[in-house]
Amino acid sequence: MAQTKAVGDRLRCLVLRVLREESYGVLELCQILDTSQPALSHHLKILHGAGFLARRREGNRIFYRRASDIGELARALLAGIDDITLPTDLNERVEQIHDERRRRCETFFVEHAGEFRVNQARISESSVYAAGILELIDRDDLHPGAALEIGPGEGELLSALAARFQHVVGIDSASNMLERASEVTAGLANVRLLNRDFADLPADQRFDLMVAAMVVHHLASPQGFFRQAARLLVPGGMLVVAELCSHDHEWAREACGDQWLGFEPQELNAWAENAGLTLADSQFHAQQNGFQIQIQSYRNSSTLKHD
Repeated sequence: MAQTKAVGDRLRCLVLRVLREESYGVLELCQILDTSQPALSHHLKILHGAGFLARRREGNRIFYRRASDIGELARALLAGIDDITLPTDLNERVEQIHDERRRRCETFFVEHAGEFRVNQARISESSVYAAGILELIDRDDLHPGAALEIGPGEGELLSALAARFQHVVGIDSASNMLERASEVTAGLANVRLLNRDFADLPADQRFDLMVAAMVVHHLASPQGFFRQAARLLVPGGMLVVAELCSHDHEWAREACGDQWLGFEPQELNAWAENAGLTLADSQFHAQQNGFQIQIQSYRNSSTLKHD
């Protein structure tokens, strides 16, 4: 009864619909739903108490997402809510939130590219997770055609991929972040660098392998990232994601421009599953200062693998 009563309010149904695939902070939800914080907090409390929502504190902010551990009744209720078509103005406000997140990230990398690598090293040296990524790639039966790395950083992983694939692309929306990668890969004829937003790549460009190392926690929409990755993977292709596990080091947001303070493995896996990708393998590596890195690989298994 508590669950059916919880969804008996239009605003609460809209909250659940908005949170179908994304996580939002309280103030972001207020902006999206055009309602006051006290009123929204009341509705969030009811939905959380009924088991529909999970919440997570990041510094002084609380983010909400749909709970994953729910019963059959809740799943049936949510299935009905997911059929709701959101009003145009509400969708526009959702996109405004994503635009604000993207602008914050872009501004950070324009202003702090010089010290980013030093600050990133306080969390993990890229060589640690690069080795794990290559181990997952090498143990799999991938077609050695085309590989894409999103946010290639210093370019070391691009060099390793160039020895394994016929064509390798590194893409980053911040041109100053590609400068070092261009120096490292200057002599590699099969490597191409693109100063472009990953979300803007057309679907006719397909890849056997895609790698995102320490990238997703900078993105405005993690679910949007996984959906775009699934569109760009060939049948049987692999996506490898190296990411921070959830942590409470708020300084990483200021020092490294992090949008999110890491992720629970089940969060990444749920986004991948929603995009039609299947979990293939996992690794976990303890790092300095209490951080932990997860490396997850996913297969595009919706259709048969090519020869």
